[in-house]
Amino acid sequence: MRNTLFLTAVLCAASPALANHEVKHLFEHSIPAAGIHRVVIDIPAGDVTVHNGASGTLTVKGHASREFDGTNPREKNQKIVDDVSADFFVSNEEAVVRRRFGPNAQGWRASHFTDFHVTIEVPPGTSLEFATKYGDVNIDGVFGDIMVDMRAGDLNVRTPRANVRELAASCRVGDVTTNLGHEIISRSGLFPGTTRWEKDSGSSRLNLHVTAGDIDVKLTQ
Repeated sequence: MRNTLFLTAVLCAASPALANHEVKHLFEHSIPAAGIHRVVIDIPAGDVTVHNGASGTLTVKGHASREFDGTNPREKNQKIVDDVSADFFVSNEEAVVRRRFGPNAQGWRASHFTDFHVTIEVPPGTSLEFATKYGDVNIDGVFGDIMVDMRAGDLNVRTPRANVRELAASCRVGDVTTNLGHEIISRSGLFPGTTRWEKDSGSSRLNLHVTAGDIDVKLTQ
């Protein structure tokens, strides 16, 4: 009992230190949304949330983080992560959200060992395409077409039913739950198939796929 209490005390004392072995950098960038109809989220891995914001502005905000230990001290990793963010790169009617690595964050380790947590605000009606392959994606609002093709992670979509013309949601391993408002369709397991739904009205097309993970779609009233 005495040894158990001693071990517990040691672990409790060490927990705060372990919990602080991470450095972060907050960032936020905005650009005018005039003339932009599609946003491509080119964040290969991370947690990404997209929702509607001001009608005339595109905004990306969030934080980049890195873990460190005795061989990778705080100061070194803080300097790296302070030079990491995400920003918009505009071409005609398309804006691409990409990671940005400054001079202090060059090299393979900077790009592969930095975690991204990103929130993107777009005007209602903007189409979305995700190049994100790993992580959790949350989409909530009124959009144009939405295309997601992830390898692993969870995908949650909330959008008005009246706005959707076509919907296809699928995974190879996992669960697909689709709440159509008047009906809930659930598929799960290995190769559970694709949930398809369409109607004559509406304008947006939702093509949602995760190779391994869960998809939850709710069409709101």
